[in-house]
Amino acid sequence: MNSSSDDRPGPADSPDHPLRDAHAAFIAAWGDMATTWGVPRSMAEVHALLFIDGGSFNTDQLMARLGISRGNASMTTRTLVEWGIVQRSHCKDDRRDYFRAEQDVWRLFATVIRTRKRREVDPLVALVDRCRAAASKVSQDASSDASERTRDFERKLEDILRFTQLFDVLASRYLAGEADGLLDVLVSMERSP
Repeated sequence: MNSSSDDRPGPADSPDHPLRDAHAAFIAAWGDMATTWGVPRSMAEVHALLFIDGGSFNTDQLMARLGISRGNASMTTRTLVEWGIVQRSHCKDDRRDYFRAEQDVWRLFATVIRTRKRREVDPLVALVDRCRAAASKVSQDASSDASERTRDFERKLEDILRFTQLFDVLASRYLAGEADGLLDVLVSMERSP
């Protein structure tokens, strides 16, 4: 573990360290970005600190560095560990837990994508399937006006399903370790008008 794993501040904690302002800017920007995705700011800031510093921090160090409460630090680190983007470890001479973020960006985002897909996309696909089944029953028994509305509803559901299937293919390809192939696809999409 680096110097962040004991009670001494890490190098970027020093007021005259050239990376201090850059670290602070990254942590703040990561927090701002995460709030737009519905992730609590403090959770994003804890993750950003652990990621950008690269070392291991205990709860007391996270509280001091980010100005958060013990309860917030504990709840946040527990959630980040559950997501699989932070690991918990112990030092043999210290009873405290230490936390370190995944340092490989591809693995980090793969874990986030896998977790969000399981929590958000998979339930959406299941909901669309249930709605399609219900709409299919309605279209069999409906009047012509209701049939038109039902067909419109079915078309929208089909569009959502196609989009989620495309997302699933891209996510699966990325999660399968085909990052270079995914990058090629994204670069070609970017070049297309």
